[in-house]
Amino acid sequence: MKSVFFAIAIALLVIAQINAYSVICKYHFIPEKDYSCQDFQNGVPGLRVRTKDLTIMNPLIKCKNVNKKVIKKDKKVCVAINFKKENKTVETIKIEKNETCKDITEKAGLKENQAYILENYNKNILNCERIAHQVGNEIDYCTDGNYNPDFRKSKRVYKL
Repeated sequence: MKSVFFAIAIALLVIAQINAYSVICKYHFIPEKDYSCQDFQNGVPGLRVRTKDLTIMNPLIKCKNVNKKVIKKDKKVCVAINFKKENKTVETIKIEKNETCKDITEKAGLKENQAYILENYNKNILNCERIAHQVGNEIDYCTDGNYNPDFRKSKRVYKL
């Protein structure tokens, strides 16, 4: 009986892990040195990825200063995502009148200084500098707080 319970518990844990990622990565790149977001936009590492797309696929990369070397050596970077998989941990928050990004960030379970993650994850929908003009918009957030891309089925690329 204990082994059946253990097997069920393991199966549930595996299922939870499968759906616990904000981005399912299809192709990734592993930098041989540190790069900036502008480097990727200019195609310096051999890949050309727009800063906007780079941050959507990698919400934890902070590209506010596009020339700062925020993409670190030997750390996987998602450069193409798999749109076919459904993420069960994503929900929406509606931007209400008089709300600030701090309010929305707290609702999403993030710290105040992590508003950039929600902005990255919701490009063209959320801009904290213009939030008063975005009342009524719905933004996505990860209920589990995990904005790391899922690289398990991703293939390494050197160019696209």
